[in-house]
Amino acid sequence: MARVLIADASSDTRHMMREALEAEQRLEVVEDVDDADEVAQLIAPLQVDVLLLDRDLPGGSSYDLVAKLRAAHRPLGIIMTGNTPDIGDLRQAMQAGADDFVPKPFDAHTLTSSVNATARRVEQRRQQIAASEAGLANVPSKTVAIYSPQGGVGKSMLAANLAVVLARESGRPTVLVDLNLQFGDIDLMLNITPERTIAAVIQRMNQLDAELMESFLTTHEDSGLKVLAAPARPEYADTITVFVVEKVLQVLRERYTYIIIDTPSFLQDTTLTALDHSDQIILLTALDLLALHNTKTALAMMEKLRYGPDKLKLVLNRSNADVGISSEDVEQTLDYSINAYIPSDGRVAVTSVNEGEPFVISQPRTQIAQSIRRIAYQVMDREDEFREEGAEVLALDQAPRRRGGLFGRR
Repeated sequence: MARVLIADASSDTRHMMREALEAEQRLEVVEDVDDADEVAQLIAPLQVDVLLLDRDLPGGSSYDLVAKLRAAHRPLGIIMTGNTPDIGDLRQAMQAGADDFVPKPFDAHTLTSSVNATARRVEQRRQQIAASEAGLANVPSKTVAIYSPQGGVGKSMLAANLAVVLARESGRPTVLVDLNLQFGDIDLMLNITPERTIAAVIQRMNQLDAELMESFLTTHEDSGLKVLAAPARPEYADTITVFVVEKVLQVLRERYTYIIIDTPSFLQDTTLTALDHSDQIILLTALDLLALHNTKTALAMMEKLRYGPDKLKLVLNRSNADVGISSEDVEQTLDYSINAYIPSDGRVAVTSVNEGEPFVISQPRTQIAQSIRRIAYQVMDREDEFREEGAEVLALDQAPRRRGGLFGRR
């Protein structure tokens, strides 16, 4: 149960907030006050999880108070409220360290939804702090790019589900960058509505730091994953330069342990920049001639760029499709070892996309979900832990076998 402290100048608003929150079984209002000086004194003694803070609360600047509380109480959830906030108010709140800003007047559903979402983030922060204190604080940041030269092989599906698993199971901060600048669809796959995208970063490049970057990210509530969405319109893609991509990745490394990048299939300067700055590249292919042909060309290009096997991992999607090609054919044709396999499950994958819910959450026991969990544990260098937990590990060669070579040629 999350413990909530209400701090608002209006007694009527405090009463309405209390009634709305106490109707929720998972929320407990421990106190309500009308002065800023009381807030800081009550956080620790009352073991407050979430603070509802009126922007216009008497006793000093609420934004300064948020900054002080964030520094003193790292896990604390802070939601600011206020009448008719403008962009400046929202920016100040996020920069100070608030989790959300709920405009007044608000209804009970809006208020409780924000408090519940913030309470989940509080729990995630506590888990991350506990992991750090247990000796995981020195886990280095790792950037992983998901790339395929062939469209339609499930690249964004892999990126979204992989990032969600890392956010939920690593205990470390994770961010997903949609670098498909013209036709990015990560927001649809995760059912999120970004208020700002990577295009908005351009105007603040000179001031961009880890704190400011948070204002451009959207939270996937079910996992805690942060998302930097692609531009809302294709024509904005040209405004994203190599310098922007470099700066964004550099700043994200300061705060996030795992940075997952969904890249477009066509190679351009920004895509190559993402690949260069990645610690690992997952090259996704499938069991069809065109995909394998393009993958072979991509492998040759990446060899020239000196991407070795430690950096470049080949993943075979729809690996159990009965199309007359085996995984041995794939490895022989590409002259490259397959690192991981994702089975075909059209029903689960299509339903996941249509409902905007990653199947690693909605259908966690399916083979397709478990295969992506395995890839996530490989990224975390914890694959042995995945095996030990008794999860269903798929056979290494899931592609159907047949006689003869690829398409009957050897």
